[in-house]
Amino acid sequence: MLAKSTVILGIFLTVFAATAPGQSTSPILLVLEKNDKSLAMVDPGTLKVLARVPAGEDPHEVVASDDGHFAYISNYGAFQNPQHTISRIDLVARKPLPAIDLATLLAPHGLDLVNGKVYFTAEGSKAIGRYNPVRPKSHSHADCQPRRKPYFHLERQL
Repeated sequence: MLAKSTVILGIFLTVFAATAPGQSTSPILLVLEKNDKSLAMVDPGTLKVLARVPAGEDPHEVVASDDGHFAYISNYGAFQNPQHTISRIDLVARKPLPAIDLATLLAPHGLDLVNGKVYFTAEGSKAIGRYNPVRPKSHSHADCQPRRKPYFHLERQL
């Protein structure tokens, strides 16, 4: 069972991840434990925590690649101490990878994966960003000027 002292993000993400190269996939839940700054990988049938990995400073939201191999976590920080990274997790090896440094894009918040690219809002910079895992040295952004609220969030529209 997850520790009582841990605040858990109210979003669970079910991912089909291979447990080792060449093995079949099985579903896992990805649960951000904000106070512990970790990502818990949970068996949805038993609710047993299979692994915990560091999720970076102030983990906020998580998305997984379509193949279930990688997870991306926005490191928010809010306005008191805005972060500028997205953590990467290898779900198969169950270990963190080097974080994506967003440079001047502050307080990454909402995340989504579309056509293999990670889209995110940088709330502190009032921008929408895109990260391409195939070309990791390049990321781009578009400035946004929300009309009513100084904060905004990325939601998937189908």
